[in-house]
Amino acid sequence: MCSSGEKACRPHMGARGNTVSALRMTDRTVLALARTWCFVRHPVISVRTYNHSGVLPNPAKPASYVDKFLWRKIFDHNPFFATACDKLASKTYALSVCPQLNTAKVLWSGHNAALIPAELLAGDVMVKANHGCRWNMMIRNGELDEARLRRRASRWMRRRYGKKFGEWAYKGASRCIFVEEVLLEEGQPIRLEYKFHVSSGTTAYVYATRRDEHGNELKCHFDRDGHYAAPPAGSGDQWVKIDLPASFLRMREIAETLTAPFDHMRCDFYQLNGEIFFSEFSVYPLSGKGIINTRLRDLCGETWDLRRSWFLTVPQTGWRKVYAAALRRWLDATALPGKPA
Repeated sequence: MCSSGEKACRPHMGARGNTVSALRMTDRTVLALARTWCFVRHPVISVRTYNHSGVLPNPAKPASYVDKFLWRKIFDHNPFFATACDKLASKTYALSVCPQLNTAKVLWSGHNAALIPAELLAGDVMVKANHGCRWNMMIRNGELDEARLRRRASRWMRRRYGKKFGEWAYKGASRCIFVEEVLLEEGQPIRLEYKFHVSSGTTAYVYATRRDEHGNELKCHFDRDGHYAAPPAGSGDQWVKIDLPASFLRMREIAETLTAPFDHMRCDFYQLNGEIFFSEFSVYPLSGKGIINTRLRDLCGETWDLRRSWFLTVPQTGWRKVYAAALRRWLDATALPGKPA
């Protein structure tokens, strides 16, 4: 027979259990409503995510690599992302954190390509839009179609990059054109670039790209320790094994230092004559599409801890405050054993 103390305790434990159960039901409801809101409010980018992943996305409870990027586009509006999407501002930030780094020299910046000094266009330079991705034009040996340059630059200045893909942070980048030196290796534009995908301060994987003499892009993946990660069979002949430089570990250390403020970020470098050159950040690499190497993609998704994101570390307001609390509890409950909050 139970003692009076035990009898008194049982209703208390039952009430506590009911409270926990009610909280879990409330969270499930909040997360389900948030998912519906995402689809209604952001149908285009939700459909795009489904089209390239083949899986109905769940940005309200993001567990996969692609869902986390969709969640970032919808919810995680970290003001610092605008700095990362601003090519000139990101150079300034990188040099302030790691003064030993190099960057390609900026020779001119402005809003009208017609005002670029003629002498700058007489050599080897790159004309870039500060507020976009792949909005650039290389000029070699002063060979220039000036009318084409002006048309393209004018189009860049009129457009906002990333709008249709939900890459909102680009709207915070300063809208301008700049001229940058071309990094030359043995008289040719440097062809090899190293892209570090860093989650929660630790490199998840490295993506290296190299252009051959015909301009074709050759690709390669490595794990954090620089071990070659072979692509799936039948991936195509553009996937080759590329040798890593002696400075790889130093490059990795710098990438993890530069990306420390972010829960996840891609950080790109060149190497020239033994020196490391910062290239750029990418807040939305491949606009959040999954990479071909599923092992590395899944690893990146597992190590990317959303609890370190801006959205979940800065107080939210309104219904987002309720959603943020429910999401954090779900993330805590589903975290891998030993994974810190």
